[in-house]
Formats: sequence, C-alpha cells, structure tokens
Amino acid sequence: MQAFPLFIKLKDRPVLLVGGNDAAAAKLRLLLSADARCTVVAATPSPDLLALLGDARVTFRQRAFAAADIDGHQLVFSAHDDEADDRTVVEAAKARQVLVNVVDRPALTDLVMPAVVDRGEVVVAISTQGAAPVLARKVRALIEGVLPQRIGRLAAFAGRFRSAVHGRLTDGIARRRFWEDFFDGPVAAAVLAGDERQAAREVIAAINRRQGPVVGVSHKIEVTGDVEALTLGDLRRLREADIVLHDAAVAAEIIDFARRDSRRVELNDTEIEARSVAEVAAGHRVVVLRQRKNVVAAASRRVAGE
Repeated sequence: MQAFPLFIKLKDRPVLLVGGNDAAAAKLRLLLSADARCTVVAATPSPDLLALLGDARVTFRQRAFAAADIDGHQLVFSAHDDEADDRTVVEAAKARQVLVNVVDRPALTDLVMPAVVDRGEVVVAISTQGAAPVLARKVRALIEGVLPQRIGRLAAFAGRFRSAVHGRLTDGIARRRFWEDFFDGPVAAAVLAGDERQAAREVIAAINRRQGPVVGVSHKIEVTGDVEALTLGDLRRLREADIVLHDAAVAAEIIDFARRDSRRVELNDTEIEARSVAEVAAGHRVVVLRQRKNVVAAASRRVAGE
C-alpha cells in the first residue's frame, strides 16, 4: 500500500487551490461538496471556475501564486497546465510542511484524490495511487451499479438506534452479531425498500432476540495457497470471523481476507484444536485455516530436490 487511505472532515477547514483551468474547477467543486473554506489563486480563471467563485465559502485572488498564500491553510491543491507552475506550489507547500495534491502529477503529490461514490452517509473511495485514474473511474462505475441508492439512508437509520442497542446489549460480541444481522436481515431490507416504519419494528424484535447467550461456531477451511481457489463461502466466513487460527504454512494473502479487527493466531495442529474449542465456548466465531497436506508435501519435496 503506497498511500494510507484516510477520510478527512473538511467542513470549515481552510484549503488553498492554485490554478485556473477546468481541472481546478472540478477540484473546487469537490472541495465545496465537502463544505471546505477555499481560497482560490488564479491569474486567468476558466469559465467553469468563474461560475463557482460566487460561492460564499470561496475567497478569490486573481493574480499569480505567491508562497505566502499557503500560510494559514491546512491543505493545498495545485492544478496547472505547466508542470513548472505546479512544482513552484509543491516546493512552497513542502517548505511549510503542508500536504499538497497536484492534479494529474502523481510523482509530485502527497495527497491522492480517489474516484468517489457518494451515497450520503456511505462514501466509497477508489484509488490507483494516481497511476491510472481512468481505471479508478471504471471501478467506481461498477460499484455504483451494485450499491443501492438508499445505502446512505440505511447508515443514518442505524446511527439513530446505536445508543439504544448499546444500552440493551452490553456484551461486545452480542452487539457485533446484532449489527451483522441488522445489515443482512429484514431491517436493512425494509430501509432499502423505503419502509423505515417497518424497519423500526424489526429493530425492536431483533434486540429482543439477542437477549440470550451468544453462541460460538467454528469453520475449518483447507487452502492451497491460491487466493483464487477460495470460495465465496470461504470469504464470507473469513470476514465474519472473530478469530482466525492458522498453521505456519497458510499464506498471509489469504489470512488478510479476515476482518481488520479479527485476531489472527498462528498455532500447530494440536494447539489449534484446543484453542478452537475454547474460543467457541466463549461465544466467538472461529475460522481454522490449514494448508492442504498434499500441497505442503509437494513443497517439501521441491525444497529437498526430489
């Protein structure tokens, strides 16, 4: 991973945009959608940019860029047709230790701007590290085609019930299971269908169903080392797992399909069995990953020169 993925709240934050071309206009439009306070410096603004400068959140300075323009701004964006102009902005920003994004010049940029799917409370960002922006846009189109239009409403609906759920379900595992079922079951279906009144009734019923003890479960998966050989069921179980127990031969690329917050523990066969029983008794969802024996044996023979 060459760039750390991060969402920044820009509401009322001072941001500097340098450049007057259409790319600068597109960047300003995006920054205003995040409610940033923007200062625009451009000697010759394009018609598209001029159309945006009447916004009350924009301060416009019609002149050439000066390094002092960066002072007081937390982020800098540069969009010029001439690379030398962009380099001037970058050097001034770096001298002041301010992060800078340069449109269409990934080698100069600190901040990578992704392609964005915006569904209100749900925002998806896609990046190719600046190497192939057109590919990022194609991936965005694919996601837009499958992501429900009301997915943001679903996130907002869940937020309204968060305190109530945490008040009724004090056990962390029970809460996690509740929210997994919330987004996979009748509550989500009702919200996505536009019936939030029915969804509220389903939430109450779901909370009541979660009052009993949490039941653990264990799934065993044999892997070959080929990520493509994992089934959809394997991937779903890995993403639901609270803990992944694996032997030393299992590839890291496979283990990484587990949730980021799941625990990953490397053990030998005897330890795996005992640990799995204990974790299930504690109410956890366990996935046991083992390298398929014939694959391990074949690898050993190659090392031995057979």
